[in-house]
Amino acid sequence: MNLSNVEVCDKVNAMFVDLFELESDKLIPEAHLYTDLSLDSLDAIDLVISFERVFKIKPPHEEIRNIQTLGDVHQLVLKYYTDENQVN
Repeated sequence: MNLSNVEVCDKVNAMFVDLFELESDKLIPEAHLYTDLSLDSLDAIDLVISFERVFKIKPPHEEIRNIQTLGDVHQLVLKYYTDENQVN
């Protein structure tokens, strides 16, 4: 079953709430992962592992390194989730 873009973004936000105990009202696309959401490099690794588990995606490391905001995370997951799960 393919998820809509909104459902994918909601699922990503739920991951942030569950993994990092963040309040959902802080999860806006413009939120910077490190300064606004107080994540660190170990949190980023946990996030990538969760992408693989939940969405069955494995984005390239160079793209993961370029992520700065929650909106960037949404776009990355949407890009690879959509590519990997297209309906024929």
